[in-house]
Amino acid sequence: MNRRGLLGGVAALATVALSSCGNGLNDLAENAAEAANGVDGIASAQLELSRGANFERLLHGTLSLDAADRGAGLTVYDEAMRQIVTVIHDEVDAETATGLRVGGVAAALAGGDEMTPLDLDPDMPTSDPRLDRVTAGAFYGKYGLS
Repeated sequence: MNRRGLLGGVAALATVALSSCGNGLNDLAENAAEAANGVDGIASAQLELSRGANFERLLHGTLSLDAADRGAGLTVYDEAMRQIVTVIHDEVDAETATGLRVGGVAAALAGGDEMTPLDLDPDMPTSDPRLDRVTAGAFYGKYGLS
């Protein structure tokens, strides 16, 4: 067997192995979006799950809000994130759930302004408060999860 064929086979096996170890994540984005859509004041929730450059799991998308006012929007966004993080907590193993990156779940006010998870808790317990490092686990204390 030639070297290129061998490498292709190894890559194919790695892809199958990585895609099959979903840790119950197959329907997570859909279930999280459904939970967010159930919150009063959410016009629509579009979420998807992907892998980052270092194979970390990323939940990202947009929660479109009915509210145009930032204060009212923060209240709705906070409740939607509570529902999303609770779905994550309930549906996947603890290690995967707490490490799942949710910093890419933004909220869009009816007037077009956008909010991020950092707007929900400016003192978020992360060593470097960047959106790409915000995990579901960072919300556990806020939402009474363990």
